[in-house]
Amino acid sequence: MKIAIITPAYNEEKIIGKFIRNISKVKYPVYIVDDGSTDNTQKVLSEFQIPNYKLQILKHSVNLGKGAAMKTGADAAFSEGYDAVIFMDSDGQHDLNDLPKFTEKLEKGYDIVYGSRNMGMGVPLVRYIGNKFESLLISFLFGLYVSDVLCGYRALSKKAYKKIRWESSGYAVETEMVIRAAKSGLKYCEVPVATLYLDVFKGVSIMDAVGILFDIFRWRIKLP
Repeated sequence: MKIAIITPAYNEEKIIGKFIRNISKVKYPVYIVDDGSTDNTQKVLSEFQIPNYKLQILKHSVNLGKGAAMKTGADAAFSEGYDAVIFMDSDGQHDLNDLPKFTEKLEKGYDIVYGSRNMGMGVPLVRYIGNKFESLLISFLFGLYVSDVLCGYRALSKKAYKKIRWESSGYAVETEMVIRAAKSGLKYCEVPVATLYLDVFKGVSIMDAVGILFDIFRWRIKLP
């Protein structure tokens, strides 16, 4: 099975270099999507030349959002013949040592593999409560329980991507993927992943969370 890693990046000039040096140690090709960064992320990316290692750098001219960047990366990988993709954040929160957990499940025929963090370790309380509330709400409304809906560390087969191709351009993308998967009948599983919370202020804001909550009810009405 041909697998590629997809990594959205937005204003990550301080960490993106370290991320690339670390991920260059794994055997999988990597698509980094610079989502219209306004800092020196693109400059740092342009400096990397990794011998015998496939690194593709894609760029949005303006910031379109995490969901849009993930779609750009997935479209590129699948158009070039990959069978599955693994999504990772570029800010150092996702542990490369967990990659085999995803690849093993993909090789066993799972269409979607969700990463599940130990939400009791290192995660701010408000995020822990919000995450669990969302998991229970989606379970109630759509009949599918995923313990860590907002974890961005996850994998999709090409078959799954075609079935759950999302419309969300921002942080609602992970939630929409879970909801669309509930409607698709795809084979899925969860794998435990490490919690590496380096910046408690990054990620989903209160306003983002409100928007996602609105979207959940909108998808409940919209999706067949």
